[in-house]
Amino acid sequence: MILFGNTIKDELLLKLKEEFSKLSFIPQLVIIQIGQNPASSVYINQKKNMGLFLGVKVLHVLLHSEITEEEVLEVIENFNNDEETFGIIVQLPIPENLNKRKILDFIKPEKDLDGLGSIQSGFLVTKNKKVFIPATTKGILKILDYYKIETKGKNIVVVGRSNLVGLPTAINLINRDATVTICHSYTQNLEEITKKADILIVACGKPKFINKYFVNSKQTIIDVGIHRLEGGLCGDVDFDEIRDVVSNITPVPGGVGPLTVFSLFESLLDASKR
Repeated sequence: MILFGNTIKDELLLKLKEEFSKLSFIPQLVIIQIGQNPASSVYINQKKNMGLFLGVKVLHVLLHSEITEEEVLEVIENFNNDEETFGIIVQLPIPENLNKRKILDFIKPEKDLDGLGSIQSGFLVTKNKKVFIPATTKGILKILDYYKIETKGKNIVVVGRSNLVGLPTAINLINRDATVTICHSYTQNLEEITKKADILIVACGKPKFINKYFVNSKQTIIDVGIHRLEGGLCGDVDFDEIRDVVSNITPVPGGVGPLTVFSLFESLLDASKR
């Protein structure tokens, strides 16, 4: 079965819009982009369009790539103190000359919707109710829930250990009583490990990396990657090669991606209500 994220998003979007309309104010989401990155600009435009549909403010702040760290922190501080701003995102990646950890940690935890600051990361591990689960992880969980794919007691393998996707996804699944293995670039015998998984979640950033030799016929495959190659978009999984081999698989595009943007605005609603 193909697990379409668009189907879930379309069902939930009108309800989310209705919830925003019940607020006595219009919340603002601030997206800070440092330097021009074509891929980042695509994602930001998707967020702008959804914000427009939902009736909330999305402010895109574009900073030049030569900006100093102190200047970035000053911009964040202004929105930390702005009562109309309920969410602040620093769009990744950022220039390597800037201290990413310092910048992300400077966002107030109650406005850190990406959940990438150290305090929000701690909330995730300790199951604190104030946590904002990173949007991609929320999207993955929504797909599993919608299609009633059981995680409790299951063997789940996550390929990729980033703070943005791999680690928070693994922690959330452990909190759901799954047995989780995290694989990365130093993992040996990767094919043997992935083949044993009930659910395989791939977020390694390599186009069509997972092929028929990594999977088994009873698996559910969640593909987080997105790449533009000649012939169109593809994920970290070779969809055409294994779609008829495994039990369930998400497409790219149209799988996790649509729910990532949706989940961000779901977190904005939560922040606004708090």
